[in-house]
Amino acid sequence: MAPPVRLLGRRPACENRVWRVDFDHIAADGVEVPNYLTMVPKGLRPDGIGGVSVLPVTADGFVLLRNYRHAVDAWLWELPRGFVDAGESAESAARRELEEEAGLTCDPADLVPLGFFYPEASTIRAKGALFAATRCRPAATPRDSEPGLGQPVTVSHDELARMLNDGEIEDASTAIACHRYFSVRP
Repeated sequence: MAPPVRLLGRRPACENRVWRVDFDHIAADGVEVPNYLTMVPKGLRPDGIGGVSVLPVTADGFVLLRNYRHAVDAWLWELPRGFVDAGESAESAARRELEEEAGLTCDPADLVPLGFFYPEASTIRAKGALFAATRCRPAATPRDSEPGLGQPVTVSHDELARMLNDGEIEDASTAIACHRYFSVRP
């Protein structure tokens, strides 16, 4: 079945180190939109994966980060996450982000795929890969420091379930990954 929207043209609007922003000229049912904004991560893989989120699972519980996000001017509970680098597998990116943001590591066999999601299907031309990292342990290298990146906080299964049910976790990739993990490992 043909898509209902036709792409008539695309022109670059701007870019930074990780994103390219385009204006798409689209048409559907006789209506044209000349400047439909779309974004694509520069490390986008051929399978459409541009980023990863990973739920760290330790012997003591689940690890979350309390991150400040400038775009929404809010502190959010989040999982370690980030972009996939050019030529990097989603699994390698998940283990790298786990180490960089949470200071944890896991064996490759302990990385549990939780599927994919579209972070903002109307604008972002990429999907995210979700993982749980079980049997996490402290990494040998120190955590990265970046603006807004909070300290890791360990919460119990019951506390994480309560946070999800009470709406304390507002980040989409975090909520989806946690719910999917709970559905396969209650």
